[in-house]
Amino acid sequence: MQRNISGLERVLRLCLGLGICAAVLMLGHTNLADSALLLVGLFLVLNGLTARCYLWRWLGINSFRRAGGCSISPNDRSEA
Repeated sequence: MQRNISGLERVLRLCLGLGICAAVLMLGHTNLADSALLLVGLFLVLNGLTARCYLWRWLGINSFRRAGGCSISPNDRSEA
């Protein structure tokens, strides 16, 4: 799967995921809601590390833009 998360979104997801995981682990409670929140935090960390989000792919969202996306490359010029 291709990257579909921008650099800023990667950083935000990574920070948010780490914050959620740290908060859940520091509270020390172990109930179903905390486990689900920890799982969400882990998914956000993985999204931030890999720059891929399956939910975004399923929804057709792509915030990743390649730098230098020129439509005509120097090798494609035809000489008349």
